[in-house]
Amino acid sequence: MVLLPPVDEPASWNTNYILFWNSLGLDLNRLSTSIGGPSTGPPASARLLAILHLAINDAYFAINPDPTGVATTYLTPCSSDPSTALPPLVGADDAAQAVAAAANTVLRQLYTTPSPDIATATTNQLTDLIQSYLDKVPVLDTLGRSYRFGIAVGQAILNLLDQGPGVFDQDSYRPAGGRYKFDADPSNPIKRVPVDPNDPNGPQKSIRPVNGPFYGLLGKRIAVQGTVNGAQVEHIIADPPVGFSTNNQAVYDFSVQEVYRQGGDAALNTTKRTPEQTTAGYFWAYDGSNLIGTPPRHYNQILRKIAVQRKPAGSLTDEKNNADFARLFCLANVAMGDSGIFAWQEKWCFEFWRPLSGVREDIRNPLHDPFWLTLGAPETNTDRISFKPPFPSYPSGHATFGGSFFQMIRLYYKRRDNLTFANDEADNIRFSATSEELNGISRDLRQPYDPSIPITEQQGLVRTNIGPREYPSLWAAMFENGLSRVFLGVHWGFDAFSANDVTVNNMFNQNGTVDYKNAKDIKYSTMLGRGDRPGKLFPVGGVPLGIGIANDIFEGGVKPTPARLQPSGRNKCGDPLSSHGAVWNGKKA
Repeated sequence: MVLLPPVDEPASWNTNYILFWNSLGLDLNRLSTSIGGPSTGPPASARLLAILHLAINDAYFAINPDPTGVATTYLTPCSSDPSTALPPLVGADDAAQAVAAAANTVLRQLYTTPSPDIATATTNQLTDLIQSYLDKVPVLDTLGRSYRFGIAVGQAILNLLDQGPGVFDQDSYRPAGGRYKFDADPSNPIKRVPVDPNDPNGPQKSIRPVNGPFYGLLGKRIAVQGTVNGAQVEHIIADPPVGFSTNNQAVYDFSVQEVYRQGGDAALNTTKRTPEQTTAGYFWAYDGSNLIGTPPRHYNQILRKIAVQRKPAGSLTDEKNNADFARLFCLANVAMGDSGIFAWQEKWCFEFWRPLSGVREDIRNPLHDPFWLTLGAPETNTDRISFKPPFPSYPSGHATFGGSFFQMIRLYYKRRDNLTFANDEADNIRFSATSEELNGISRDLRQPYDPSIPITEQQGLVRTNIGPREYPSLWAAMFENGLSRVFLGVHWGFDAFSANDVTVNNMFNQNGTVDYKNAKDIKYSTMLGRGDRPGKLFPVGGVPLGIGIANDIFEGGVKPTPARLQPSGRNKCGDPLSSHGAVWNGKKA
């Protein structure tokens, strides 16, 4: 049985029942990641949290309608379309009971449905975690009308959005290979796993995992509407600087130098990364780490702090806070849910290689180094070496999640509190946040992880507790989150944003690091072309992609994505006319 470390927040926060059920979702995220449970990749975990908070939103606001009419249910009362119909209230009047039932219903189906690919012991641990939370609820009237309504809401959301874990399958995908193309991680080329998940000490097999190659093609969109300010929008990005319709060699060469100098292994004399940059890289990591989980969990931990700090009423249990948190967490998690879909669609459209491959393999680049190593995504709380995430580079998933997450919070508080910043410029929402990657508990082990004892009793190099990091704005956190992946060496700068938008004249400082703008001076305004959309311009990288997704969902009021925007008969780039298709299963997509 894995022993989860305590979180760095007051226990009193979970007296608010919205935060309570969010906490269970976050604990399931880190436990599932740690023990080989279902849906552990970034887009899968984001989708699960989106489903959870849509169920909470609808259970709450169906019983306690927002008097302003702004916070509405995702499903529609008395809808003529059964797939999007909100179940009838039939006398339900207790939102706490309905929310408990909705959360329990979705989390049990999403995390404890038996699967031949998941060990029975894993499913049992996840079931026990859910039960441990239910045991803390003073009263659960499981036969009451409110609880039964919550079950119906949860099941309706699942029927609409749960596509099962198969939508994330690797299936028969193999990398296409070649210059600029994604391929296996040379530092971790294979993964050894049990032949039988229920016999962890039995025969092993080697796999070459990749994450969600078909998800962007098959994942059902959640709440994007395809319009912003009355104009139609496509949530896609410009071509990478090289390898497709463009040949901006200078842009690519700058990014090679940037990551070579700032993302390399600390032991290399070519690495000029500062301690502050290393801290930023680790702070935002959460790369499916043991006992830590995936990036959507980290973003939710940050949101919990911001939500409590800016709560509308003094007591956490006040109904005003319940309404505020139900809507805010729904908006933020739905934005990340859709961001995972569109980021993964673009990733597998371009299949662009990561820096470790690009620097090692590109013999035509002046910085070609077949022995170069990156700092890498950390394998926290294990004795394994750092790694390159098993999916293509462009755009950065971290940057896309962060762009949509922070933009959605900005939009929410801007409307709620009548704040005056523009949607595309810095805000004044200050906050501080901690990271479990750097909390004085997580460590790099010197022996295999032992799940039977607390991590604090296992030998290893303890990561320094850096305390909370202060951010002057959500805009600043959005920028650092995207840039952090360069400092780990797992992304090019353009995976997050255009260098023209974030650097001072594309210049390097004397110490070899890049001269970045102050976040308050940044606007993501660069627009470039895309070969399959002649005459049109699109943003560069994950941050503006995520911002656009958040703007769309916020303006649309969190409603199901129209059928016309759902994936149907599309090729890998999300458009039947696309010319970008690489080789899947021996055929051009």
